[in-house]
Amino acid sequence: MAERSATAAGATEKTSYQFDRCADRYGSHNELVSNEIDVKAIVPADAVGLVACIRRCYGNSYPKRVMYEPSVLAEQIRTRSYNGVVATAGSDVVGHIGFNWPNPAASAVEAGTTIVDARYRGEGLMGRLALVLRDNIIADGAFGFVHFPTTAHTVMQKASVQSGGCETGVMLAFLPPTARDLTIGGSGEDRLAVTVVYQPLIEAPMRPIYIPDRYHDLIAGFADRLQLRRSSCRTFERPTGKTIVRSTADGHRSLLRLAVEYIGEDIVEVIVLATQKTDANLIHVDLGMSQPQIHDAVEALRESGFAFSAWLPNWSLSDMLRLQLLKCPTVGERHPTLHSNAANEIAVLIRSEL
Repeated sequence: MAERSATAAGATEKTSYQFDRCADRYGSHNELVSNEIDVKAIVPADAVGLVACIRRCYGNSYPKRVMYEPSVLAEQIRTRSYNGVVATAGSDVVGHIGFNWPNPAASAVEAGTTIVDARYRGEGLMGRLALVLRDNIIADGAFGFVHFPTTAHTVMQKASVQSGGCETGVMLAFLPPTARDLTIGGSGEDRLAVTVVYQPLIEAPMRPIYIPDRYHDLIAGFADRLQLRRSSCRTFERPTGKTIVRSTADGHRSLLRLAVEYIGEDIVEVIVLATQKTDANLIHVDLGMSQPQIHDAVEALRESGFAFSAWLPNWSLSDMLRLQLLKCPTVGERHPTLHSNAANEIAVLIRSEL
């Protein structure tokens, strides 16, 4: 991470985003917050308290299962494969936002597991956590972060865009229906969607990417709103050779993720076979946007039932285009409750493709 950190530190002065103002809006300086609450970078000793906080809010339903394994979580924190910030009141962990690198080549991190103990909500703690998180992410060398506000929490959807983030996708049926904060209430049988939000923190360098024709205007619009400099490459190539795919199964989410490391001429056969062999309800296909074969791959996968899911800036050596396929979605899963007009427009596009 040393090269990343040096790059980020040198670019910090160029920051022109709204993150600080959003943190203020959510009470980063609110006098109601007790002075006894400490907000700091997470350390391995916080793992037990964080697990307890998760259980107070979610019972046993939180989909990220490592959050119930304090020894494993502590080791990930020690080795910095998992990072984040916590709020502590005495010996209790009462708030948390975490982040990790999606892969070693990424220049953005994935942030999530945003949680505030019900006893301390409405007092600005989320804002305090967000400010410390921002500093830690920049220090770790990232230009920004991607996060996934669930449709079960309107407040998180609102906060994600008020901070200067931009919704760049919607992942339908991403969470099990039980993945709800028990202290808020709510129930249902439909799997829950999440929005995909990119939050820039510091200015990132120009990046050339191949954008499939059908999504060119959509992704170019996202980049403009985020002030991310992108050069659109339009000279595509026909896929040749054998497709290389790395698969990851997440049984709790009923998700199969297929990361396409090389787009070959057999891309459809490889993806369809993996889809047929899995019991997962949801299949994601990630296509690196440095690959000139991406246009033909998208058109072929669209014919096989896949739809747009998200644009993930800086997710690897290049940006990532994610496609999604749902098996037997309910009406509710196809029509999630979304806060913003932008997210609803993305959902309309996805439904038209599905």
